[in-house]
Amino acid sequence: MARKNRKKIIGFGLETSYGLDAFTPDENGVPGAVMQHVLGREFSITPLAGESQSLEYDNGAMGQSPQIMTETFVTVEFTVDLAASNDPAKAAPWGDLMKACLRTVEENAAQSETFYRIDEEAIGSLTLYFYQSGTLHQMVGARGSLSFTAPAKNFGGIKFAFTGLFAPVTAANNPVPDFSAWVTPLKIGVQHSSFTIDGTAAKLISLEYDQANQVPYQEYVGHEEVMITDYQPTATIVIEAPKLSELDVFALAQAGVEHELVFSNGPVGNQVGWQSSRVQFGRPSYGEQEGTQTYSIPLTVIADSDQFFTR
Repeated sequence: MARKNRKKIIGFGLETSYGLDAFTPDENGVPGAVMQHVLGREFSITPLAGESQSLEYDNGAMGQSPQIMTETFVTVEFTVDLAASNDPAKAAPWGDLMKACLRTVEENAAQSETFYRIDEEAIGSLTLYFYQSGTLHQMVGARGSLSFTAPAKNFGGIKFAFTGLFAPVTAANNPVPDFSAWVTPLKIGVQHSSFTIDGTAAKLISLEYDQANQVPYQEYVGHEEVMITDYQPTATIVIEAPKLSELDVFALAQAGVEHELVFSNGPVGNQVGWQSSRVQFGRPSYGEQEGTQTYSIPLTVIADSDQFFTR
């Protein structure tokens, strides 16, 4: 019987020791992590990523030479909703995913809010199980990067891209997933959303952000690891162009000074957002939205100044 492409489930858990399956009991019989399941879309996997090298013997023959895989790792990508937690005092269900993307997750139960901040010393890693219609792809030691989009009249999303160590592919039935921790997103728009530049409201059409972690797979003699070696966050906003006297984006770009941007969606109690206090404006360009003049402005997000929040 044909395998069904739509029958995909991703399970994940934080590792306590790098590269050791988070779901396997330890040597003392202590149970492993409880598997969490991703409620998302655009699931994709590259089961055998890496480089191959041709042997290229001078053996008197023409044509192709045999090849050897000199790298073997796994990559997985998926998108989750830009939505908060079903308990405002707790992190969103994507919080543990961010711990493997160079971020810390800081819950403040007293204030019923959580912050997801870049931490250059973070070493979190994940075990990911990718179930694909009867086949299980396991990856351990996974680390990655993230990006997000917040377009008006849509619900936005956070895209995760992970690289992990290869484990043999096995046959396995799909589990029964538990999606109870995931919250239905709220539409981005006039009812639920706000966006400010240095405290002044602007008419936001879209916001895109990319943390752009550098995530190489390393293999030496006696060592195999996926590392995060740098990050280069950028963003782009598209806003309705106000009068020049209200917001001169060209002068701001030329000045090269840093600005504070804050985006939020949803009321407190079901709110998710992103902000940075150190954003430089790049070279604006004109655009058009339903006959209205717009600006598209590339942004440089300086160092570790940006954070997500839920409250």
